[in-house]
Amino acid sequence: MLLLLMGIVAEGDAQFASRPSHPMAPFIERMYEPRSKVIKEDTVRIKPRWFFPTHGKVQYAGSVGFLSVGLGYRLWEIYEPTLMYGHLSENFGGSSVGVQTISLKNSFFLTRSPWLKHFWPRAGLIVNWGNTNTTFKRLPPHYPKEYYFQNKVHLAPFWGGEWHIPVKDKHLTGVGLYFEFSALDAYLLEAIRTDYITLKDIWSLGLGVSFYFQ
Repeated sequence: MLLLLMGIVAEGDAQFASRPSHPMAPFIERMYEPRSKVIKEDTVRIKPRWFFPTHGKVQYAGSVGFLSVGLGYRLWEIYEPTLMYGHLSENFGGSSVGVQTISLKNSFFLTRSPWLKHFWPRAGLIVNWGNTNTTFKRLPPHYPKEYYFQNKVHLAPFWGGEWHIPVKDKHLTGVGLYFEFSALDAYLLEAIRTDYITLKDIWSLGLGVSFYFQ
């Protein structure tokens, strides 16, 4: 009986070993693969926290809010998604309407290496979800059909750049100072189909600071 049981277990192990590995296994192993880093001439082994954001941002203006903060990742060396929260109110930006904004900023590097060793030109698309008592995803019934453009969700293309400053710190690898010109889709549409607004009138300037984590 014992020999029979051992034979069944051995056969099961052989079948399990013969199964192909999961296609994501190499990628998952790389995420947890320790890496070496030199800190003050000492080499240390660091176990990566792949789920931890690679950067944080604090931004003034720029189609997201009077002031916004966010966290994000660096993917494939060219793409940087950042989830941001923006706030605008009477006491915080001088607006008569309070606005809470959740944004996904999709930023792409336009060059393989920085200009002047530190400046990275960028462009991308912001997806905004605004929440106020005057925003709506669908037109209220008392408005004529297609009379107003919905103002709950907006797309905002942007372009700009960031000056990256390397930092030697146990928590940070660098700090970036950036600017962005962005335009909401509703403004773009009005600039294209009417003569009241021109393309030079629709761009909003945003200024920010990026913090790149170890």
